[in-house]
Amino acid sequence: MKRVAFLGPSGTFTEEALTKCSFSEETAFQPYNSIPEVILAVAEGEVKAGLVPTENSLEGAVNISLDMLVHKVDLQINREVVLPISHNLFSHSGIKLEDVERVYSHPQALAQCRDFILQKMPQAIIHSTSSTSEAFRLVKNSQEKWGAIGNKRAGEIYGLSCLGQAIQDNNDNYTRFLLLAESDHSPTGCDKTSLAFAQDKDRPGGLYSIMGEFALRNINLTRIESRPSRKMLGEYIFFLDFIGHREDTLVQKALQALQEKTTFLKVLGSYPQYIY
Repeated sequence: MKRVAFLGPSGTFTEEALTKCSFSEETAFQPYNSIPEVILAVAEGEVKAGLVPTENSLEGAVNISLDMLVHKVDLQINREVVLPISHNLFSHSGIKLEDVERVYSHPQALAQCRDFILQKMPQAIIHSTSSTSEAFRLVKNSQEKWGAIGNKRAGEIYGLSCLGQAIQDNNDNYTRFLLLAESDHSPTGCDKTSLAFAQDKDRPGGLYSIMGEFALRNINLTRIESRPSRKMLGEYIFFLDFIGHREDTLVQKALQALQEKTTFLKVLGSYPQYIY
């Protein structure tokens, strides 16, 4: 049986996103306590694949996922899932919103509900957890007036009562998840490719020149983001997504051109575009 890792325990948004993936063989979902543990489990062969969050429409990149893909492991993106995120506040039965003394959740979830917390629970102390589901576990095991933010399934799993539904600051709240494995996906005709690169030197028009290789071949860029290179201040790794598969002729020509203009180039994988 194929095992696929996800950020646990059961009841996280990552587990929910994993149910949107279709697998060709019987698959068991294996929870891990942190994003690094999920990624390392795949890299070390404990599981066949692992799903991790990489980007949120409100809060931006999940940096630990991007950094590990570049610096720590040699894995490929095999698939993507984009999940609409609706946050809810849960606590023990009988506790009112104004009674909540502490609010627990993953840092991304807390940030996505910042306005609600400030306006509705200014008295509450904020605490970060490794996952949304871990927050529910902590609240369930305590008799204190604590609340947890996450999805409705976690509330059902831990037997807590809902104090607020859809409490995210913006209803257009989506998180992108990537399925990591030893190899990426074969071409489907509706694909996307991700890569990371560093410029050969900091000069005027350097990034423009690199982007031009894609424009020259009419390849549509869908995302660009930078992260510190973890070497010197002012040096960056750029992450780029574009439409097309690494096996496409025009994509191969663009990548060949980038080899001459970059000091570091890593194709993170080609995979089917997720339609949502």
